[in-house]
Amino acid sequence: MKKTTIKLWKMLVCVFLFGAVFSSCEKEENLSESDENIAADLEEPPFKNYMVISESSDLTKSVESDLKTSGGEIVSSIPEIGISVVSSKDVNFIENTMKKKNVSSVVPDYEIAWIPTSKGVEANLPEATPSIGSTEPYYFYDYLWGLEAIDAPEAWNAGFTGSGASVFVLDSGIDAEHAELAPNLNTSLSASFVPGEDWNVLESTPFDNHGSHVAGTIAAAQNGLGLIGVAPHAELVAVKVLSEITGSGAFSSINAGIVYAGQNSADVINMSLGATLNKNGKLIDANDVPYKIPAKYVMEIVNAQQKAIDYAYKKGSTIIASAGNDGVNYDGNSAYIKLPGGLNNVVTVSATAPDGYDWTADYTNFDIPASYTTHGKSLIDVAAPGGDYDVALEDMILSTGNNGSLFWSAGTSMAAPHVSGVAALIIAKNGGNMSPQEVAKQIEKTADKVDGNGQSLFFGKGRINAYRAVTE
Repeated sequence: MKKTTIKLWKMLVCVFLFGAVFSSCEKEENLSESDENIAADLEEPPFKNYMVISESSDLTKSVESDLKTSGGEIVSSIPEIGISVVSSKDVNFIENTMKKKNVSSVVPDYEIAWIPTSKGVEANLPEATPSIGSTEPYYFYDYLWGLEAIDAPEAWNAGFTGSGASVFVLDSGIDAEHAELAPNLNTSLSASFVPGEDWNVLESTPFDNHGSHVAGTIAAAQNGLGLIGVAPHAELVAVKVLSEITGSGAFSSINAGIVYAGQNSADVINMSLGATLNKNGKLIDANDVPYKIPAKYVMEIVNAQQKAIDYAYKKGSTIIASAGNDGVNYDGNSAYIKLPGGLNNVVTVSATAPDGYDWTADYTNFDIPASYTTHGKSLIDVAAPGGDYDVALEDMILSTGNNGSLFWSAGTSMAAPHVSGVAALIIAKNGGNMSPQEVAKQIEKTADKVDGNGQSLFFGKGRINAYRAVTE
């Protein structure tokens, strides 16, 4: 798990979803090259809000009191990590606020695209007579190869299904009425931190399937209707931090969602999302427009999110994040900072795929690095099935979509929830009495060493194994 220093990567914002295949973010060429397409003299774009960061969480109320008297409108507050989100039309707001007592920094609350424009492939599958695992038609038909790859059925047969563990899905919302998700979904705890959007996604929108797809891999219910998740009896909680329409979100929304999950005793937090920041301040906004911000803001943004991660970690939450779909080696690129995968106290996941999956074959190698997966010994903790698109549709990951649908998708977004499901199995086995450090250690220790015994470029400590994780 992460590690002793903040890992560094790139600023182009690319989130790790329906994957490499359908992403509008093009594959990066070489992280060491300069981004000449972003002009150095671009002006800072307009923004709605600011993050005002207090010197300590105890001082947040005092700072907010000062802000109210100076014309700032408090939009929301995350006092647990000393952050206030403030709206102001004063062009000198940052300068004036920095003069106030107990304010350590003020940063525009940038909204960026954490999920690129994408499209899933709707599944058109045959019906089957239901026959834990074999009662689910699509498992019966061997479409859920990711479960086989990590030995999830063996874990179920040993009596471990995730009952009693909770997984908070920080994403673009979930379809609460989906028959595969509803049995395990805690609707009373589910929440949205995206203004004007409910966590329960009802309409067909560009990113409506992402959160539901991730949730299905974690804990689609054992109900004989078709699918089954890695931890089919675990509790799901939807925490909406990204827009289902644009795939974008403010940094404050992500941070607030992380803190909310920690506050509400999340055993596991799944974050199939991410952004990369260039330390020199070059950034791309939610509309794919490049611009430049003061370099000092970058580390303030990073530090704010690290505070949120640390808060949830100390509350007992194991935090899982996708590595990214850029297909690049993260090692040696110190000019870049990755959120959240490169932060401390986060388990970061790369994606594997089959070597041309054939369900009729006696053996398939499921441990091929996905063509798109971001990698690097300094970034990756473990690997998990994310699927690929080079050979056939069945090489992708089948899971739940919105409006009761099923979708095929590929990406490190699909790999991370496999790990979150295994984390839920481990925690449930131990009655919830495990620290995040212990959970991460168990995941890594019991991973299959598919690429040698050391730290692997593509696999980290290895490809996860659900059965070994709950029996060793």
